[in-house]
Amino acid sequence: MAEIQFNTQTRDKIHDQTPAIDLHDIIRMVIANWYWFILSILVCVGAAYYYLAKTPKIYTRSATILIKDSRKGGDVELSAFSDLSGYQSRKSIDNELFILQSRKLMTEVVRRLNLTVNYTVDGRFQDRDLYGQSPVEVVFVNDNDNLTLSLEVTPVDDQNIRLSNFHDPFISKQESEDRVSARFGDTVASPIGQIIVRKTLYMEPSYRETPIRVSKGDLKTIANMYRGAVKCEVTNQQASVVTLSMNNAIPKRAEDVLNTLIEVYEQDAINDKRRVSVSTAEFIKSRLEVIGRELGEVDRDIENLKKDNRMVDISSEATRSLTESSQYKAEGLSLDNQINIAEFVRGYLADPAKSGELIPAMAAISNGAVTAQIDEYNATILQREKLLDNSSPNNPVIRNLDNLLASIRRAIIASLDSHIATLEIQRNAMRNEEESANRRISTMPSQEKIILGITRQQKIKEELFLYLLNKQEETQLNYAIAESNSRTIDVADGSPVPVSPQPTLILGIALIVGVAIPFGLFFLIGMLDTTIHGRRDIENYLSAPFLGDIPYHEGASQDGIAVRETGRDALSEAFRILRSNMSFMSVSAEKEMKTLLFTSSNPHAGKTFIAMNLAMTLAMAGKRVLLIDLDLRRHALSTLMGHGKDKKGITGYLSGSIADFRELIAKTNFHENFDMIYAGVQPPNPTEMLLSEKLDKLIAKLRETYDYVFLDSTPSMSVADAVISDRLADLCIYVIRDGVLDRRQLPDIERLYQERKLHNMCIVLNGARIRRHGYGYGYGYGYGYGYGYGYGYGYGDEEYHEESYRRRIRNFILSLTRRKEKH
Repeated sequence: MAEIQFNTQTRDKIHDQTPAIDLHDIIRMVIANWYWFILSILVCVGAAYYYLAKTPKIYTRSATILIKDSRKGGDVELSAFSDLSGYQSRKSIDNELFILQSRKLMTEVVRRLNLTVNYTVDGRFQDRDLYGQSPVEVVFVNDNDNLTLSLEVTPVDDQNIRLSNFHDPFISKQESEDRVSARFGDTVASPIGQIIVRKTLYMEPSYRETPIRVSKGDLKTIANMYRGAVKCEVTNQQASVVTLSMNNAIPKRAEDVLNTLIEVYEQDAINDKRRVSVSTAEFIKSRLEVIGRELGEVDRDIENLKKDNRMVDISSEATRSLTESSQYKAEGLSLDNQINIAEFVRGYLADPAKSGELIPAMAAISNGAVTAQIDEYNATILQREKLLDNSSPNNPVIRNLDNLLASIRRAIIASLDSHIATLEIQRNAMRNEEESANRRISTMPSQEKIILGITRQQKIKEELFLYLLNKQEETQLNYAIAESNSRTIDVADGSPVPVSPQPTLILGIALIVGVAIPFGLFFLIGMLDTTIHGRRDIENYLSAPFLGDIPYHEGASQDGIAVRETGRDALSEAFRILRSNMSFMSVSAEKEMKTLLFTSSNPHAGKTFIAMNLAMTLAMAGKRVLLIDLDLRRHALSTLMGHGKDKKGITGYLSGSIADFRELIAKTNFHENFDMIYAGVQPPNPTEMLLSEKLDKLIAKLRETYDYVFLDSTPSMSVADAVISDRLADLCIYVIRDGVLDRRQLPDIERLYQERKLHNMCIVLNGARIRRHGYGYGYGYGYGYGYGYGYGYGYGDEEYHEESYRRRIRNFILSLTRRKEKH
């Protein structure tokens, strides 16, 4: 828990001290890496120019049409025919938009414009589309809308052509490489089928020996492609105006597609209405034929009924039947009277008692012969009575008259019998006629019902027939005046300036990308780099005193010595400053600082290099310096000097095999004041040897002989040897390698300092990569500027420039990340 709290406090301290990035750092980064920025800009701008040259220019074309939306008063021009059923349907702009974007219309557009066949020729950077300007026209005789194929047509001269490079999924590679020579206009048998190549008005001599690539695509695929390219949108929700737009590399093709789409849409609307009219007309025609037949049958039923009943009109027939019935009844009664009278007269004549009496005059007897005979009989009776008054019955005249009367009577009876028979025949006939008339009268309601039903059907059929005739005329009128659902406001047109690619925008983006790529790379490198870079990183992360920094140097000799006694190079000056700053690290005035321990967090930090060159710097200043290799595990210093396996070393002294410490001291060729003690044979227990009191006594003796005793120890984070050896040191120099030490190890170093596990600890930065503005790492400036810890060396304005721009960028990013974690 204490370690976690310590790490949190350290992170808060780092966060509080993290410097902010400013414009000056960005400018310095750009100036320091200007060649990368120039190279990136040139590459990006070059790529942009190549993209502009390679990418076809896209032009936009748009057309505007007015949809006759019923909800918005779009059919006012047809108000005169508003009563016609064909114009009662309501049209919606939403439905029309779907129709405009339908696959059916676009397929018809592709067919009309023959967009499935494309003609191109090779260009410098891109193929040139020959839409509308192709010098040849290829007709595929065995055309199949589902096939995808291509070929090259090369005009040889004004009459001959050469066909090659055939591509078809169903032909072999050998067939695709065939070459076919033909003439313009001939039907040519090729591997992809029979084709006809014709010249167009655009054929020029420049096309000779120029391969023209002819490709044919799938109708459905091409239609879907153009269908997706055409956009339909309503410009104003309050109006029914639709804008059709399309982007294409060929402006003429976009215009043709849009104009043809509008034409096909209008024609489809007209055909749709006419299809309704034609279907309606056919239906009306068939119904008229059916209803005409039914109406004829009804008329024939009425005709047959009237023929069967011998009537013209049911009302007149009823009246006539009633009249005839009354007449026949009256005549029958008259005949009965005549028969009765005739029978009375006959009975009167047949009565012997009344043989001499006069026959009553009966005016009702219509028979003139009988009436004349009766008159003759009565006249004879009267004559006999007159003669009988003057004579007797036996008078011959009277006897003759009696005989005459008897004959007349017989004649009258015979005539009456004949007359009665005739009257009876007439009476029977009248009765029959009366019965017939009565029967007709009795059947009149049924006949009238039948006639009414037939008449009703006749009337319905007639009305329906007349209605269909009227609708037939309306349908013909609808067919004649059918028009589209839209009206073209503006045909397809657009700006001659392409909408894409936009050179200004693309070049601007290329320029920005050219700047952003190196900037982003440096930014990313700084963000991903977790190692230490520069003095400011150490000061921001650690509270331990900063003794100095050693610049990056590649010119060191094989023995590790890089400083020169009279050298004015940056490395020599850095070690002189390090030598000067050591004097400010004394713990007390009573105890002189002589023993220096060199350690680090991990191997390869350069502590041996720092120890050797600092010792050489002090030796050149007249100080006697002894450098001891206390790295009993790796023997880095001893190995560097070529004595890695020498038995004469400090391990021999500590183990007791060497009694006199003076035998351990080896003179060097670097300087007469610079001596060394090598590590010796690697022991099995280096930690126990370092804990030996003999080591303490040896260091005490060496302090009396030398001005400085340098202890080159092991890395403190790897083994405990450095912490154990720290008891011998007056000053612990902790070496941090620039660009090698992980920044995440700094809290561990800070803990070593805070817990005082390393005595009088200070930090030295090795391999610092310092950038300057107009001057090198020279030290031609004063030493009068104190820097925070009281050890009195100065850099003037160099202090600011020690911090690299990449480190400040990285620290800025880290500060944002840690601020987020903290909150």
